[in-house]
Amino acid sequence: MTRLALTVTLFLLPILTCAALVADATAHSKEFERAMNARDGKAVLALYMSDARVVWPGEGEEAHGTAEIEKLVTKTLTELPKDAKFAMKSQTAIVLPGGDLATIGQWEESFTGNDGKPQAITFRTTEIIRKVHGKTLYVVDHASVGLPPPADSSAH
Repeated sequence: MTRLALTVTLFLLPILTCAALVADATAHSKEFERAMNARDGKAVLALYMSDARVVWPGEGEEAHGTAEIEKLVTKTLTELPKDAKFAMKSQTAIVLPGGDLATIGQWEESFTGNDGKPQAITFRTTEIIRKVHGKTLYVVDHASVGLPPPADSSAH
C-alpha cells in the first residue's frame, strides 16, 4: 500500500465507521418503531441487552434486566390504544469513546382519544446503544414527555 493510500485509509476509516454506527442506530430505532406498531413484544425485547435499563414516561415505568423489561413492554403494549402508532420524527447519534452511541430522538405517538378525536403525544428519547456480536442493542433507553408551556398570564 502506498503512503497516500495508507493516509487516505487511516483518515477515512473512522469516518466510515462512524457513518456505519449512525446508520445502525437509525435502523435500530426504526426496528423499535416497527415492533411497537406491530405489538410484537418479543421483537421489542430483542432490542435490549440483558442488563439494560429502561426509564419510560409513565409513573413507575422503570426496568432493569430482561425479566423486568419484558414485564414493562408487555404492560405497555397491553395498555396502548388499539390504533396507537409510533413514529420516529428525528434522531441525532453521537459516537462515544469505546464505540457506543448516544442518541437523542423526537418521537410521536398518535391515536384516537376517548372523545373520538385524533390525539398525538410527542416525546423525546435519550439512549445509549451498543453493537454486540453484530447486533445493535439498547444499554439505556430513556423516554420523557415534556411539560406544556405555562399559560400566558397576559391573556387575563
